[in-house]
Amino acid sequence: MVEIVPKPRGGAEPTPVDRLTRRLGEAACWLFLVAAAISVYEVFMDSVFRAPSVWVHDSTIMLCSTAFMLGGAYAMQRREHVRITVVYDHMSPRMQRWCDLVTLSLALLYVWALAWFTGLQATESISIVERSGRAWDFPMPMVIRTAFFAGAILLAIQTVANLYTRARER
Repeated sequence: MVEIVPKPRGGAEPTPVDRLTRRLGEAACWLFLVAAAISVYEVFMDSVFRAPSVWVHDSTIMLCSTAFMLGGAYAMQRREHVRITVVYDHMSPRMQRWCDLVTLSLALLYVWALAWFTGLQATESISIVERSGRAWDFPMPMVIRTAFFAGAILLAIQTVANLYTRARER
């Protein structure tokens, strides 16, 4: 399989962080497919056999939230995060670089705060083995909070990598 990793601006080679984020993002996208497959299974079992399950809804939430959190870093790595392109595209390359440095710096503050607070929540959830309280009573909150923490850490690391790459450009 040929790995296609977009090069950062300026033609520099992707960093190890870029490659890691890319691989995790591509792996995480399969979680959406698994969630869709078990949802189809649920509909089939309920419609045909009148035997709904208690685990599909919780599993789908866990799979999709994990994929979503890892997807933030993947979008950041590909430089496909949200920006106002109608304004950005009309800026000079120097102004675009300055704008990127400011927005990445502000994003870094936000994602480090996000990582800190999701880390606190994940730690607490793990320490009490927090459960959903529904019929399956799986430790869904613990899994989701840990996935949010891991996604926030990955997003913070990818933001640092993008900031470093953009700051070194001339």
